[in-house]
Amino acid sequence: MDSTPIDRRTIVRQLRDVIDPELGVNIVDLGLVYNILIGDDKVVLEYTVTTPGCPMRRYLQQEIEKALESIDEIDNYEAKIVWEPEWNVDMIKDDVEFFAHPPPQQRV
Repeated sequence: MDSTPIDRRTIVRQLRDVIDPELGVNIVDLGLVYNILIGDDKVVLEYTVTTPGCPMRRYLQQEIEKALESIDEIDNYEAKIVWEPEWNVDMIKDDVEFFAHPPPQQRV
C-alpha cells in the first residue's frame, strides 16, 4: 500500500459507483457490502450477491475490482464473495430508488 492511509469512506464512495444492472442500485445501498478489512498491506472487501445463482455475479466482481484498483492508496486487495449472512431485502437501505440508474439498453 501507498504510505497514505486509506479509510473506509473512500472505499465506500468508489463502491457506490458499482451498480447492480438488474436493479439499478449501487451495491452499498443494496446491502451487498458486508465488510471492509484494512490491513498493513491489503484491503479485503467481503461482499455478497442477491442470490447464489445471480447471473451478474462475475460482472459485479469485475466492477468491484475496478473500483478498488481506481483508489490510488490501494495496491493490494481482495474482493471476496461470502454467503453468510444470506442476503435479504431487509438489508436494502431505506428510501432506495430502484432503477435510479437505468439498466443498459438492449440492442434490437
